[in-house]
Amino acid sequence: MTGRPRYPHDKPVDSAKVNYRLIRDAYRSLDRKKFQEAILVLEKVLSSGAGDIYVLLLLSVAYLHTDQFGKLARFITKMREMNRSYMPLIQLEAFLKLKSAASKEEALKVYIDLMAKYPADPHIHRGRGLVSGAADFRDFQKNARLQDFVSIPAPPRSLKKTAIKSVYTGMLDRRGVRIIRDRHFPWRRIGLVMLATALAVSLVMFGVWLFTGPGFLAGAVRRAGLSRADYSGIDRVTLGGTEYDLVKNMAPERVPVYYQSVRDMTADFNRARTLIKAGQHNDAILLLNDLYNSNVNFVVKEKVAFLIKFVTDLEDRDYSEVPYANVEKNRYRYRGFAVRWKGRIGKIKQRGGSQVFTMSIDAPGDKSGGAADVYSPGVMPGLSDGTRVQLDGVIMDFIGKEKRAYVMSRNIRILK
Repeated sequence: MTGRPRYPHDKPVDSAKVNYRLIRDAYRSLDRKKFQEAILVLEKVLSSGAGDIYVLLLLSVAYLHTDQFGKLARFITKMREMNRSYMPLIQLEAFLKLKSAASKEEALKVYIDLMAKYPADPHIHRGRGLVSGAADFRDFQKNARLQDFVSIPAPPRSLKKTAIKSVYTGMLDRRGVRIIRDRHFPWRRIGLVMLATALAVSLVMFGVWLFTGPGFLAGAVRRAGLSRADYSGIDRVTLGGTEYDLVKNMAPERVPVYYQSVRDMTADFNRARTLIKAGQHNDAILLLNDLYNSNVNFVVKEKVAFLIKFVTDLEDRDYSEVPYANVEKNRYRYRGFAVRWKGRIGKIKQRGGSQVFTMSIDAPGDKSGGAADVYSPGVMPGLSDGTRVQLDGVIMDFIGKEKRAYVMSRNIRILK
């Protein structure tokens, strides 16, 4: 026999098949809610030149779940340029419009219009049904899940059908698919690459855990305890790098706060960030809630929601003795607001190591006060029906038909 001997590794490597395996891995990571891991894999695929619209869709989903809204906006724009009729893109854009809608009617109109264009799409029909059946639209909007509105198909096998590159052995490293012309299988080289990759991924995941929590940007502050030094992270929450109109054209009477120009809206957004860093948290909360309930688009709204969550989770807050009547008049402004109220305990229940009770809040003069539902994560000895207390807490939401304030207690003092 002549010529060099053949080895098992002397086989052609199809880069498309390599990318297809990576895309399938990323799809499984998304399904398991390992969003940052999926981003690492998909960005690797994208850097190799595989720019199929399906890859951009998966990346958009991962960016949405990790609150990277600037990147999300750019990828949606790119997908629209590639194929405006791509149904997962249409469903995704409808979902984003739902999340930023100022009213149930606005969200419903989105799906009714789409049903006229795409009458056979089951996810559009499902979206309309879910919106139409929502009794409390704000609660529904807040908890709407992507998988209920958007179809993310499994990786299409057509991604495998590209030209084959004939090489001896292929290996993924920082340069992409690397060609190795070596008769002996390069176990040592592959091992070093795998070790370096594992170390790099570990460092990236640690950084993600440290700065953004387990998968979602909005959980960043909850675990860290947040001192003033952490406020530097607020500077990274900006309105730059988006390709959407930051404010929407609509009738002013449809929203509590209406911005006529992007300039005015951006000025309020930046002022809110400045107030947070200056420790004027309640002033920032009022401004942020104005922004959230205005005619801003979904990118701005999600960034504002993060800042509200950031302030709400801070332990070091100044508590304001705001009259309950002020809160009741403009409830939408007071989510995340730190209050100091005096009043009397009503019904009280103890659940394990926590307490839940109603509280009748004092009002100045002869005016009638209001009632709030209070959750205390610890047990305060001496509390009973009729006990007068001073409550320091944060308004988390407004619940029930009466839309009563739901307050997370931070400190309770019994009054004599």
